[in-house]
Amino acid sequence: MNRVIRREGNISTFIGWMLVVMAILAFITVILLAIFAEPFFLIFLFTPVIALIGAWVNFHLGARARLEITPEEFIWCGFTGRPHRIAWRDLDRILLPVPGSRYRLAAAARLRDGRIVEIDSLWLSPTNPANILSPPDHTEAQRALIDGHKAYLARAF
Repeated sequence: MNRVIRREGNISTFIGWMLVVMAILAFITVILLAIFAEPFFLIFLFTPVIALIGAWVNFHLGARARLEITPEEFIWCGFTGRPHRIAWRDLDRILLPVPGSRYRLAAAARLRDGRIVEIDSLWLSPTNPANILSPPDHTEAQRALIDGHKAYLARAF
């Protein structure tokens, strides 16, 4: 069972492509202005470079924010920071957050050694239209985590 759940990553990818198109248009405009108007306009070639750097940042962040479920482990990663991994063999149970918990908290993992690890990288921005009237819905991620753990247990026994 391989599954990847993304949230805000789709928006970051879309913004990245918009910045690439803007950088191409800016590059063409600067070159045309430098040829037909003034060579001084070549100084503005840094503008497309900055737009391409912004596009790369958005592509990178969009690719990172995810919950990935594999047959041996699950991995979650926010926009920044290192990816977190928990092997199914180390997991005792997936705990669902109680109502009123932090919006970012999708679930918690209780490990066999008693530790509890919060899974909170599936964050939706507070300005996302889905969050304006209600708290974010993490049921897809919760169901995927529970199903992944059940699949592991079914294979193990």
